[in-house]
Amino acid sequence: MTTHDRADVAGPIAAVRAELLSSDDVDERLDLVFSLFRASFRADRTHGRSGVFQFEIDTPAGVRYRCVSVADGHCTASDVAPAPNAVIAVDLADLVALSVGGLKGTDAFLGGRLKISGDVVFAMNWIEWFGARSRI
Repeated sequence: MTTHDRADVAGPIAAVRAELLSSDDVDERLDLVFSLFRASFRADRTHGRSGVFQFEIDTPAGVRYRCVSVADGHCTASDVAPAPNAVIAVDLADLVALSVGGLKGTDAFLGGRLKISGDVVFAMNWIEWFGARSRI
């Protein structure tokens, strides 16, 4: 994504952030978080790599699952993935904070607020491919 492209999504991302912080519906909030992630995707940084991130999100309504698949320079989100490369477990409040730049992934991981199973090295691609929310 070029600087110009990032400027084009900055307005919609700001709108999603505002809506995200005001939503009380768990599934709506998750849909907004993952739309923000998709808008932040940096295909040029994948360098042809691909894989699947599965999120296990602890919410007041129970555990919810979301997956982000990256392939051929595109990312998609869905509820399930047959064989994720990495599984990221996090609670809803921390996921929201991560998505809007209020919490860094490394801080959450080191503080035990985010847990990774599977291919930890693959999971670290998230930062490069989706960038820090605070930069948007």
